[in-house]
Amino acid sequence: MSRRRTISSVITDSGSDYIVYSTSLPIKDRLRNYIGIPKPIERENTDNEQYSWYAVNYQSIVHKVTKFYLLVYRWFSSSLIRNMHRIALTINLCLALFEWPSSFSITSDVRDKPDRIVFPYLLLMIIEGLTLIWFFVYICTKISCLGIKHARKRFWLIAFLIVTIYSLCEWFAMIAFISYTYQGIRVRRILRPLFMIESSQLMKKALKAVQKDLLTIIACIAMALAHILFFAIMAMFLFPRSETRKDSQGSTYFGSLHDSVFQLLVLYSTANNPDVMTPAYSDNRLNVLFFIIFVIIGIYWIQNIITAVVYRAFRGYFLNSIINSQLRRRLAIRASFEVLKRRTSNGGSIEIRDTVPISIVRTIVQSASMSTWHCDRISQRLNELETEINTIDFDQYSKIMQLLDLNPKLVAEIEIKTLGENLIDRFKAVGRSKIFDTIGTLLALLSVLFTTIEVSNRHLHFKYEELVQHTLLIAFINFSFTIYFVLEIIMKAWSFGPDKYFRSSSAHILEAGVALTCFILQVIHMAIDGSPVISESDLDLTPKQIPFLTLWEAIKACNMLFIYRLIRFLPASKNIQIIVGTVIDEIRNGGAFFGVLFSFYYAYSILGMELFGGTLDNLYLRQNQTNITICGTFEQLEYWPNGFDDFFSSIVTLYNIMIVNQWFVFVNAFRDATNTKWSELYFIFWYLFVTNIGLNICLALSGDIHDAKKKRADDHEELIVSNMFDIYRSQLKEPPAEIIIQQLNAHPYINFRQEPSEEISTA
Repeated sequence: MSRRRTISSVITDSGSDYIVYSTSLPIKDRLRNYIGIPKPIERENTDNEQYSWYAVNYQSIVHKVTKFYLLVYRWFSSSLIRNMHRIALTINLCLALFEWPSSFSITSDVRDKPDRIVFPYLLLMIIEGLTLIWFFVYICTKISCLGIKHARKRFWLIAFLIVTIYSLCEWFAMIAFISYTYQGIRVRRILRPLFMIESSQLMKKALKAVQKDLLTIIACIAMALAHILFFAIMAMFLFPRSETRKDSQGSTYFGSLHDSVFQLLVLYSTANNPDVMTPAYSDNRLNVLFFIIFVIIGIYWIQNIITAVVYRAFRGYFLNSIINSQLRRRLAIRASFEVLKRRTSNGGSIEIRDTVPISIVRTIVQSASMSTWHCDRISQRLNELETEINTIDFDQYSKIMQLLDLNPKLVAEIEIKTLGENLIDRFKAVGRSKIFDTIGTLLALLSVLFTTIEVSNRHLHFKYEELVQHTLLIAFINFSFTIYFVLEIIMKAWSFGPDKYFRSSSAHILEAGVALTCFILQVIHMAIDGSPVISESDLDLTPKQIPFLTLWEAIKACNMLFIYRLIRFLPASKNIQIIVGTVIDEIRNGGAFFGVLFSFYYAYSILGMELFGGTLDNLYLRQNQTNITICGTFEQLEYWPNGFDDFFSSIVTLYNIMIVNQWFVFVNAFRDATNTKWSELYFIFWYLFVTNIGLNICLALSGDIHDAKKKRADDHEELIVSNMFDIYRSQLKEPPAEIIIQQLNAHPYINFRQEPSEEISTA
């Protein structure tokens, strides 16, 4: 039984409207594609061996090319294995939430002595062991495909292997010889982010960018520390300790070299300004010059130099990375063509030509694991050429395969049917009109306004009768708005067609989801309470009885989400569109930066748990035994929920320190809790990394994306930036053929330099 053929239109680069023929897949093939199992290599009824290639996903072509290793590498690079690896990474990283002490408790405040959920130790160890075994098999397979000689030159492969072996050894020692009550340092937990870094090329490039200018960055930070040390010594001379005045500057802030350095480091972050200078300024108004000069040199000069150095290290670095990525793409295309030129004849000899039959290319394309969109587009071009010729040369082959560079999101494929003059089409025209969009947006803003008033009244009126009197009308109006939003979505889906409407923009799916969710919750609330106003039982709940989110609060939260419709007005101004688009695209494409920051964040949180876990309990007991009189301390500010007793609270604590405000309060508290000044280094290093490197990395990415969008706007191009390749597309140039040939000839397992009479040499 023949497969049904469907037709879809695609707008090509030249503006012509071609028809792409695609066959509907049977259920077995659809299931195979959904799971990510590699397609079987189809072969024609000839004695010529067909070659399959996986260069469409731009994997490395430097791997063994025997039949066995080609099959292994094809499975290794398949979506199924990659998704399983991501799942194993996620599970391995999330174990920190469940391991002792777990993060599952109502509060992290040590004063409440929270009851934590204790998960079975053996179960967690088995899950971790399975992920580590997967990592070991994964990295061994990768090294086997690349070859030990080639793999040992790759730092991250070796680091991944070493960390995996060490983690397995520590895991085995923990489960075999050490009891679950062990509370010492578990190094393998700190090393977990390395598994994630090795799996991302962009994250490795980001770290390489740091490594490239690391000495310069260290030199700048050293200059800042030298500046702080110099002024700390000067402060000890200018503001000596006074035996008669206990509130003198030397007695309060600069009593020792350690205190002077630490207080000026905090001032360098502006966290203790103007507290640190107030006693000296109170003694003599000219003392303020010391602090002004320190701040001007440190913050407005040295700090800006550090920002410029880090910015320069990353600014444009990813452009070079994308250029190298494009070189690998072209190299893979050239390599696939060279392999396809060499075909085994019936006699077993090698036949080398300058062209490749289109039928072979079509077979390879259909066997390759590429997206359906790209497969249809390439097949269309091959069908066009086949009407004129039977073979293609490298220039034609390369031009066709460059279609893989196209981003489907940048190509308009959905055509909306033109409306007629009948009554139904006129109603559809209303649903498509801009006025209809504007009315919906204005009503959404009114809904947000009324929701704000309703929530405010909830906190102003404690008696239920008064609350109903003030909010009943507003609640019914909001309910009416919700009904309108549902009808609006139905109207638009009918006007454009459900398939085309929801495929045209993800914002339409968001609108429909919010409207339907809000409507369903409102109907449930009306059915239970008989009124859209908050129920009397919810109003009488005590703070301890209030759940995370009541039904009424969920409805109001949904109402507030309608404010996102303001995005509709943004395209009216191109400059605003560029700025907002820069933020959105940085979130979309900043995976490498955020991944590196998250990895460091994760490892640092685990390290904090190992170093400071349980120390707040001792500090709390000590506070109950003594009378704290110093103003603004950790105890007086009641920062007790901020600790390192579990993974979740560690993340929150480091976040609070990253904001900088009051970060020195945390330093003083944990220094007192551990009775050692060396604990300060943990927090100082976190501050230096986040403010001087981490945030400047995000700044560099923002600059690159903004420049790319600005250039697209000046060239009247589409402003969408869907991936890193799109950011630098306008700055890319085709690599010279000489460089491609040079790298092709350096392939360790295929000899591309052989004469036509020689056979393909593979290792």
